Amino acid sequence: MDQHIHGPKCGCHEYLNNEIADDLYGYIDLGLVDCLNEAHNNIKKIIIPQEQMLQKNFYVQSDQDSEIIVIIPFNETVRIKSINIIAYDEGSAPNQMKAYKDVANVDFQIIEAQPLEEFIISPNLDGLYPCAVKVNKFENINQLVLHIKSTIYDPIRISYIGIKGLTTGMKKQLVQTTYELIPFAKEVDPTKKVEMDIF
Repeated sequence: MDQHIHGPKCGCHEYLNNEIADDLYGYIDLGLVDCLNEAHNNIKKIIIPQEQMLQKNFYVQSDQDSEIIVIIPFNETVRIKSINIIAYDEGSAPNQMKAYKDVANVDFQIIEAQPLEEFIISPNLDGLYPCAVKVNKFENINQLVLHIKSTIYDPIRISYIGIKGLTTGMKKQLVQTTYELIPFAKEVDPTKKVEMDIF
């Protein structure tokens, strides 16, 4: 049986109306975009308008190992409908992604926390297969954090990241959330939690 991949028109209840969305490029605070474990500091060059998504003039490459964390803040609160990741080529494509919202002081410890949603992603070289998200989990987003990795290739290379959704007209507000961390192997307290301020 073929694995079902969620898309804007897949028909699953959680993903209904995901095709009703705008390119949120103009609402990204590009000056504050950041990427952890990137080799060439190109992250701001691959977050571009949707109509330019197939231009492979630049790519983000992982530095050590086959994973990166991308931090994308917005100028105002948004509702996200889909996340589009285009690999530079098939031989360096990521195949897994986790999405988080509104986390301050991001580092690789975040990958131990429960994400909003996890995705299996394809090379998507033509950009036609964005990851539709569960819309009820991606309301009121001020900052999107993506952990992108490959279990096959090292390093990974990505030539485009695009976000589609709707704006709310609301300005960013400082709130607080609690992420429950999955304990490391040496930890013995399974109830350990960490509190992080979020934007």
